[in-house]
Amino acid sequence: MTDPRGLPYAIEIQDLTKRYGSFKALDNMTLRLEPNKIYGLLGRNGAGKTTLLNILTGRAFATSGSAQAFGKRAYENVDILKRICFIEEKGFYSNTIRISQALELASGLYPNWDRAYAERLVSLFEMDKRKKYKQLSRGMESSLGLLVGLASRAELTVFDEPSLGLDAVARERFYSEILREMESHPRTVIISTHLIDEVSQLFEDVVIIDKGRVLSFQPIGDLLATAVMLSGPAQDVSKAAANYRQIHEESLAGVSVATVLLEGKPRPTDMDFDNIRVSPVPLQKLFVYMTEGVA
Repeated sequence: MTDPRGLPYAIEIQDLTKRYGSFKALDNMTLRLEPNKIYGLLGRNGAGKTTLLNILTGRAFATSGSAQAFGKRAYENVDILKRICFIEEKGFYSNTIRISQALELASGLYPNWDRAYAERLVSLFEMDKRKKYKQLSRGMESSLGLLVGLASRAELTVFDEPSLGLDAVARERFYSEILREMESHPRTVIISTHLIDEVSQLFEDVVIIDKGRVLSFQPIGDLLATAVMLSGPAQDVSKAAANYRQIHEESLAGVSVATVLLEGKPRPTDMDFDNIRVSPVPLQKLFVYMTEGVA
């Protein structure tokens, strides 16, 4: 099956279910991702994100349904696994391996590995290749994962909580680097993270899952266009919000901020109201409201 651009889908998930005893981690999930885009995968703890990624990247198998990358199931499929780089929240390296050895190992795992680019990233993330894994801080562990994920140039690259322990400078370097990479070496990237607002600048499409199901899947611009915040004197905000479905309100000292869903109505501006400011809803807040069942 092909996407709207006529290209084969990078990922096709159809009626995917995963059970652990009586618990459904994934519940009849269906999803198709186009190639060469950056996707945000969002969900609360226990929503099914890790289970989905493990099945997609061949680390677990489904109870029923299918999950395919590049038209085939990754589980026990060496040809497909070579095209996937999954950087997990917790590294899989032994404590005694040195960074230099980890990079040498990665060079043998990923056919598109770029040795020169890896060396540049070592410098960018200020890493000491002589250090053993057990000597690394949490931030340096994350930096090693980012380095491997970027330098792998795998057709499907998955980052699960890539920014844990990184300082602001290292995070910004990663965000800038991945955008440059997408220009010169396009690939399909999935980023699963709880640093939603900070990373949202990278996302083209956002997948929100809740209780093992797809709650929302749309371009980030379309998602953010579904709601606005109205702020100002409490009485004025209450009157203005009455024209919409309100999903959240905060008040302090006579000033209120109401988040409302537009639901097909024209997007308002400051000019439409007296004493009220209209502003976009940050992705993280919208995600929280949606997964709390209020949006």
